[in-house]
Amino acid sequence: MVVAGILSALGACGDGSDGGGSGRPDTGYGAGQVAPATVNCVDACQRVADCAGHLCDEDTSSTRYSPFIPNLSADCQSSCSGVDLSSAFTAAQWQCIFRDSCRQVFDFGACHTANTSYTCG
Repeated sequence: MVVAGILSALGACGDGSDGGGSGRPDTGYGAGQVAPATVNCVDACQRVADCAGHLCDEDTSSTRYSPFIPNLSADCQSSCSGVDLSSAFTAAQWQCIFRDSCRQVFDFGACHTANTSYTCG
């Protein structure tokens, strides 16, 4: 399923494999973003890639992942043609993905969406 692939693209990065979060502190990165008016693949890819790069940088106390954000986003977006994500997220989940910090969304599972754990690799 494309949604799983998009959210698993975040799987480029930290260890949220237990679903309970890594125990790392939340720096607040990515919080307070305005969600796009409609659920769409391109914006989902951009959010996932941005969060992936920054969470991995935080987790490794480095900046080695952020240069890959544009490529991760582009790779994800290349799969977007004809993809309709409108049934993949409730309105509340879509808002949450952008409103909450990256760590809250992708490490702590705050938005209750499937396939949002990540691992840095």
